[in-house]
Amino acid sequence: MNAIDWLMPFYRKFIALPFFTRRAIIFVASVVLWWFGAMLASMHFNNNLCVVILLVGAAGVVWSSEVWRLWKVFAVIVAICLAIMK
Repeated sequence: MNAIDWLMPFYRKFIALPFFTRRAIIFVASVVLWWFGAMLASMHFNNNLCVVILLVGAAGVVWSSEVWRLWKVFAVIVAICLAIMK
C-alpha cells in the first residue's frame, strides 16, 4: 500500500464536505502555516525557509477567501495611488 492509497480516503472525505467548510479548513490551515512562519522568522531561523512558508500561507489565505477574484480592483487602486504619489 503506497501513500496515495493511504491518503485517498481522507481526500474523499474532505471533498464530501460542503464548499464553505472546505474553504474554512484551508483558510485556517493557511493562517496557522503563516503564523508558524512568522514565529520562525521572529526567532531568526533560516530566512529563506521563512519567506517560502510565509508566501505559501499568504497565498492559501488569499485563494481560500476568494480575494484573488478582486485583483482588478486592487490593481486599479494601486494605479490610482501611484498616480497620486507622482
